[in-house]
Amino acid sequence: MKHIITEKEINQAVADGKSFDMRCYTVTSAYLKNLEIIIRNILQKYEKANLFPAIFGVIQELNRWSSIANMRYLFFHDNGLDLKDGGGYQKHEADFLSTINTESILGYREKLKKQDMYIRSLIKHNEHGLHIEVFNHSKTILSQEAYLRDYLRRAMSYTDIMEYFEDHPEDKQGRAMGLAFSIILLKEAGLRPELLRLGKVSSSGGYSRIEIPFDESYRSIRDKILNDEPIIPFENTRLVPPEYEKQLQEKLSQMQQG
Repeated sequence: MKHIITEKEINQAVADGKSFDMRCYTVTSAYLKNLEIIIRNILQKYEKANLFPAIFGVIQELNRWSSIANMRYLFFHDNGLDLKDGGGYQKHEADFLSTINTESILGYREKLKKQDMYIRSLIKHNEHGLHIEVFNHSKTILSQEAYLRDYLRRAMSYTDIMEYFEDHPEDKQGRAMGLAFSIILLKEAGLRPELLRLGKVSSSGGYSRIEIPFDESYRSIRDKILNDEPIIPFENTRLVPPEYEKQLQEKLSQMQQG
């Protein structure tokens, strides 16, 4: 795994239309700097530099969210807490969030490295849009996934960040409010926050995704299902918003029969 990438290499890769695969255990300043250079250059390539503040803010928060998900898993595991207990998850969330600070993150980082629980960002782009997925190794369970979906659902309606604190009294310091704030930024930039999703790949990991259309020809997974368009590659069912999974299965069945 290559740990150092130069700005010149990033610039050339963007110019060549290449995708990026980035990994880290915790979100360091060096990692964020490379991420910033990549996103800034991609947006400049497609003359969308004005969107940088909103887009980089969201991608930065998706990485932090994934890193926190890994740390949350370690906290529950190390303290002998039951991840399958939905009530316990809510009860101990405030305790976990209180452990997130500069000093504790270094301790978490060493534990994450020992268990190889990294986060992975995949960045793809072309003239039609930008597609980013961030994966983690957190073993999400139904109660946690329900919490994440509820978080996202509520955040979509926010017009002011104070609404976050009203919905999340367990997070008095606002340690997990970054994503909600990013959704507000997407709205203000005229982008589509509904193309952001939190979910899980399997029982052994989770992911988040954001799609940024650059023109009207861009079609998200959600758009394709609603417009009865082909989904290629259709095997990437993990990208489908949960409310459209049934429709996707019907479409795949029709394709197989045809």
